[in-house]
Amino acid sequence: MAKKRSSLQKSRSDSTGSGMKNKKFARPTQRRGTNKTFRKGEHSLNPDRKSKGDHFRSRATINRLRMYKNFKPVRDAKGKIIRAAPYQERLASGTVARVEPHRKWFGNTRVVGQDQLQKFQENLGKALQDPFQVVMRQTKLPISLLTEKAKI
Repeated sequence: MAKKRSSLQKSRSDSTGSGMKNKKFARPTQRRGTNKTFRKGEHSLNPDRKSKGDHFRSRATINRLRMYKNFKPVRDAKGKIIRAAPYQERLASGTVARVEPHRKWFGNTRVVGQDQLQKFQENLGKALQDPFQVVMRQTKLPISLLTEKAKI
């Protein structure tokens, strides 16, 4: 029987198949103490990153900046929205959106009662017929309400 050569034996794996002993082809080992299934990124726009010091952005600031950066929805060639923009709510087709009657949104509207409207129509009609009176700021006045005729 032939004798095994020692120079070839070092570079090859042994007969049990435990793998190569050459470090160049070895698999990298994972670091100890880290979560092996999920690793959070350390990018400055990642709201889930660990803050290393006092002068780092808060989660709310990062979310606001990401909203400014990614404000457009992604559309296909036909114009249909594939992925909505951040903070863009999508309603199902056929649903009716309703704004609640809240003083915060509707407190500053110009509303006039029926009595005030009739007084305004009478006074404006008199002022327009009198040649010695001048109506100031005609653009601010709702002239269409004055000329509106009663429906028969």
